Amino acid sequence: MNGTRVFESLNAEWALVCAESGRAGTVLGWLQEGGVLVGECAAGGLEDVLAELGRRDRAQGREHSDRWLRVLLERAAGEGAGALLAARVVVQAMVPGAVRLTQRLRAGRDFDEVGQVVAACLYQVVRRYPLGRKGGVAANLLLETLHLASRELKAEAAELNAVPWHPGPDSAVVAGHLMAADDPAAAAWQTVLGQQAVAVGLVRGGEVADGALVELLVWAVAAGRLDAERARAIVSESRAGAQASAKQAGVSAVAWRQRRSRTVRQLRAVADQWVQAA
Repeated sequence: MNGTRVFESLNAEWALVCAESGRAGTVLGWLQEGGVLVGECAAGGLEDVLAELGRRDRAQGREHSDRWLRVLLERAAGEGAGALLAARVVVQAMVPGAVRLTQRLRAGRDFDEVGQVVAACLYQVVRRYPLGRKGGVAANLLLETLHLASRELKAEAAELNAVPWHPGPDSAVVAGHLMAADDPAAAAWQTVLGQQAVAVGLVRGGEVADGALVELLVWAVAAGRLDAERARAIVSESRAGAQASAKQAGVSAVAWRQRRSRTVRQLRAVADQWVQAA
């Protein structure tokens, strides 16, 4: 399905988990110890076990789903391969709910970008689920995932907005020179800075880039705080249409978001050093 690569990848990974011998027997053993599926499930594999649990959930309701989910969540809270397997079974059972959460949280964002955050948060919630909590387990898992994913997305948005990424009318590099207000001193300084930016390869003649960003990067390169190649890459990322070009080159929305988050963290550290050196 177009735009749902995160969940397609989860399903593909699940198929590999199911293909490993002995997994179904291990999970069935846990369930039987917990009083669920007492020997009467003739499942041929782990995928069949999960399908049978779903059928019984629909027939018996929340009481049944609470019981088997708690059995696996107790295992998932431990360590080792068994804990990872138990967590993975629960995550797979919650994939339809995770898709709904992604649709709810999308709000104009890339579906796969949000889906990756939701899937990661779901796994964290499964591994840390408080077994003493009352009420429907599945509903609580989704609610906690919703809260955690919302916080993660807000934090990422705040981080990405912390550094200017677009040229402004009062501070831009045009044809290799910084142009700003009608202040002669400022204009002279910006001309020098523009020449320095061209000298280290941050901008090309005729380009428009964020003046504040270029000023920071010129200082960072001159002070040895940032490699010139990395500085050029950061300017390239900030150019208009950079994301569209990256997408055409095969860079996913998730990879682009991670790249920008990494850049923002690096620029924040450089900006702190700049302020201290001033």
